[in-house]
Amino acid sequence: MKEELPSDWKRERLEKLCLKTSQKDPRKDPETPFIYVDVSSISTQSFSIVEAKSLIGKNAPSRARKLIRKDDIIFATVRPTLKRVAIISDEFDNQICSTGYCVLRPNKMHLFPPFLYFQLLTEKTTNRVAALQKGATYPAISDSDLFSQLILLPPLPEQRAIARALRAVQAARETRLREIALERERKAALMEHLFTHGTRGEPTKMTEIGEMPESWEIAKLLDLCRDGQGFIQTGPFGSQLHSSDYKECGVPVVNPTHLGFNTINEGSLPFISTEDADRLSKHYLIRGDILISRRGDFSRYSYITDHQSGWLCGTGCILIRINHPNVDNYFLSVLMGHKLIQDHFDQNSVGSIMPNLNTKILVDLPVILPHVEEQKIISGVLLACDIKIAALDHEAHLLDELFRVMLEELMSGGLSSRRIMESIRD
Repeated sequence: MKEELPSDWKRERLEKLCLKTSQKDPRKDPETPFIYVDVSSISTQSFSIVEAKSLIGKNAPSRARKLIRKDDIIFATVRPTLKRVAIISDEFDNQICSTGYCVLRPNKMHLFPPFLYFQLLTEKTTNRVAALQKGATYPAISDSDLFSQLILLPPLPEQRAIARALRAVQAARETRLREIALERERKAALMEHLFTHGTRGEPTKMTEIGEMPESWEIAKLLDLCRDGQGFIQTGPFGSQLHSSDYKECGVPVVNPTHLGFNTINEGSLPFISTEDADRLSKHYLIRGDILISRRGDFSRYSYITDHQSGWLCGTGCILIRINHPNVDNYFLSVLMGHKLIQDHFDQNSVGSIMPNLNTKILVDLPVILPHVEEQKIISGVLLACDIKIAALDHEAHLLDELFRVMLEELMSGGLSSRRIMESIRD
């Protein structure tokens, strides 16, 4: 059954809407510099070129052959469902891309280039090329497979309106991502200053782990656990908790893949039954706990909030629980992200293929200890940064979801682009 289209829309094959492109061998000009866009140069998050290479002709790889122009759209025909799609900007005009791309040059009398770019990002296009790809280990389609595709084509003014609406959402998301990066830089600079000079303007001293205020002390994490004031334990073994135990609802389980930089990605958490959680009751989380990944990236860790209390420490995590009167636990969690601590993890981890932490490495961890009241001041400053980062990250996520919904609706004619642009102007 054919989908119902707006009356002024039609279906056209891409080959009828695109102009011929050409190839060029950079090796014929061995000393001439050029920019090379290979199949790994496009981000599948921003759908743009992020890692092009500057080469000279004699160093050109054999696949560097396709000439690209401003407003061309390049579509990776190797593993096409990854959506490595980009529109060529001024920066890459008259440069070279890999033969692993299909280069589409829209005839601007009929097809607005950004409209085609967005059309190639739709799930409908992805599903169609998925059905055409050949090869199990190196799935690919041919250029002719892509050019033979039918696309929905509204009149040019509406193509422009649709592209403007989608670009507005993309731009808003990109702005949030830049703000997140700047806020993280600001937080890093604050951490460096606060952990070196403190908040009271007192003289500093040099220690075995660097410069710090004179009144600050250094303790081992083990010292903070003595006399029943804390403990360090690994999460349940794989034999105790299987993937088959996961349910659609119940008690959330936090695994290393759910940990971020002092945060938990709650959207993808698995669940287990209350009965299974009670069977593993020693792994229940409470407010103030700190979870850290045992393997790989040790910057993946999180402080446990009231909201997360009652969840379960998953396999592959280490749980740190401190109840020491001279320690603010959020300060301790912030300290886990400090370069001094991360360097300690990197230098002392075990395993040749993937670095691992264990409880012995953690008990020897050097902990910087200002007076607890100063810890709370530092925690408050850095918590404000974390709250702002989390809010911006949430906005970026919502904008990403909005883009995905609008993309499918606008490209199918299910949503009026005119109304969208009117609401943006308002």
